[in-house]
Amino acid sequence: MTQHEPTRQPADPRTVAIAGLMTVAWYAVPDVVRPRWGRALAKTAVGAAGVALMLTATAEGREARDGVRSLRDAVREVGTPSPDAPVDVPPDDVALGDGPDDVVREDNTYVPDHDDVTLAPPAVLAAGAVGGVALATTLAVAGEKWAYRRGERLRARGVRLPHTRVGLALGALAVALAAAEPLLWNAEDR
Repeated sequence: MTQHEPTRQPADPRTVAIAGLMTVAWYAVPDVVRPRWGRALAKTAVGAAGVALMLTATAEGREARDGVRSLRDAVREVGTPSPDAPVDVPPDDVALGDGPDDVVREDNTYVPDHDDVTLAPPAVLAAGAVGGVALATTLAVAGEKWAYRRGERLRARGVRLPHTRVGLALGALAVALAAAEPLLWNAEDR
């Protein structure tokens, strides 16, 4: 019996480069643009350019675009009824009202019992989603504030291009994470 060796694909160099350059540019903005509104505009441009480059120039971007297209096509298929399909009729192998929780609505639409599917209540799912977004936002804002304050402390000490220096350090971290990402996913194969 042969052991399955995990396939280790190296990181796409374009992804690594875009992650590093976008991070440096993002954090260097306060050295180039002083007004707060101008920084917001410049960071929006940097973010949009980074996303556009990722989607157009990397393998992951092409995969993401293909995934969105296939999802769009699947949604269109589900939303478009077949002209041959009967409307509001249960499947032939299921008798109407066969299950204990089956429902036939007043408009004669059939709602089968789905005992095999257990989902959390919608309120729990919504609360989890809101909590996850709130936590991610809180961490992102805290990280942004830390990086900005660090740059301002360096500026107060007279360091030239202080935010760019913070950006270089964080850009190196982004490069390392982008390069390590395929290895982290392939660790599951072992």
